Amino acid sequence: MRLTVIVAVVVLVIGLIALIRAQRINRASIERDGLSRFRDAFRGRYPELLLAHVYAYLAERHGAVEPHYIVNPSDDLRREHGLVDLDLEDAVLVIADRAGARLPRAQELDELKLTVRSVDDLLRYLEPFFRPEVVKG
Repeated sequence: MRLTVIVAVVVLVIGLIALIRAQRINRASIERDGLSRFRDAFRGRYPELLLAHVYAYLAERHGAVEPHYIVNPSDDLRREHGLVDLDLEDAVLVIADRAGARLPRAQELDELKLTVRSVDDLLRYLEPFFRPEVVKG
């Protein structure tokens, strides 16, 4: 009887350890998947540096600790990411600054409010600031 209980406890512990490891592996797969899907959706259209910084900013803003946050090209920045007016300007300035890209001027930021609605619009707007000739060394 006692041996049966010990064997049952050992099997239970091994099962819990296997479950925890499987969850960690799954989480790592999901993390890679979010960032990979974002890059794949835009690959070749925008610089990798721009994609990495926009994704990191949106994931960080959402509170995602690791890169598993799903960002789609058609995501509405206002509705899904809470970026409106000054928040959108701040996002552009933070993303450009972190990447060492040229910061938009005041009149360029005015254009931002009229043309940027989706994630794809944001990338299209930021792309000229991330061209090799304007990115700081």
